[in-house]
Amino acid sequence: MNGFLIQILLFTLGIFAAAGLLLWSATTIRYRVTERHLRISWLGLPLRWVRLENIKHVGNRPVFWAERWPSALFDSHRMLVIRRRRGLFRNLVITPQYPFEFKAALERASQSKLGKSNDSAPHGNPTAKNAA
Repeated sequence: MNGFLIQILLFTLGIFAAAGLLLWSATTIRYRVTERHLRISWLGLPLRWVRLENIKHVGNRPVFWAERWPSALFDSHRMLVIRRRRGLFRNLVITPQYPFEFKAALERASQSKLGKSNDSAPHGNPTAKNAA
């Protein structure tokens, strides 16, 4: 073989190795619900935070236009769609290993965060302002 064919072979092998590493690294995406955020990390580095107050709804109905953070390549049964209140991409798709447990934990944390922010409001009739 001449040098040019060896370079083409090495380049092709490099492309396949890079594609394999990229596909493998997608399986290292992790999701964690913290006190204030849903944190998405890749290879141990946090890359994305979604505030719990910004979460409007969590479901599993597929959407076309969404920000996608899959940790499984071809497993649509694990898909969770998080609908946000604000943002450019309102839908966020994740694929946790145990989607129903993760959905319950996320909804519980989101509701408790919303409950804490609503507890700071004054109690009483919200429509009666300065009735005295």
